[in-house]
Amino acid sequence: MDKAKRILVQFWLKKAQRDLNAAQKLAQELPDIAIYHCQQGAEKALKGFLVFHDNDPGDTHNINTLVKLASKFKPEFALLLKEAGYLSQYNQTYRYPMEVTEDFIPTLGELKKAYKLAMEVYQNVVDSMPDEITGKM
Repeated sequence: MDKAKRILVQFWLKKAQRDLNAAQKLAQELPDIAIYHCQQGAEKALKGFLVFHDNDPGDTHNINTLVKLASKFKPEFALLLKEAGYLSQYNQTYRYPMEVTEDFIPTLGELKKAYKLAMEVYQNVVDSMPDEITGKM
């Protein structure tokens, strides 16, 4: 693998990891922002996986779409990450004021589920990468 591609994939995965770290740190005080970072962490991990496989991930934020694309290269992702699509809603739900209600903040259960799913996506992607990617992160 050429150096530029390796660095780009590592960048995607590092950004995913930073989003997940941000979600964890913001969970108590800013759960609406934390849940957005869960979606972003999963999205970036999958986009890094697709870049690794020379597949342009495009501009989509839809986790189901990204899992479907990634499953072409790693078929087990279709089963392992089948619930990850739940995260797609958080690209918008708490990010922008759409229909403001009193419960505009995610519940603790909702946030925990989002974080768990995002970590599953991230970990499955990282576990599928060769050492030349993960060893230099």
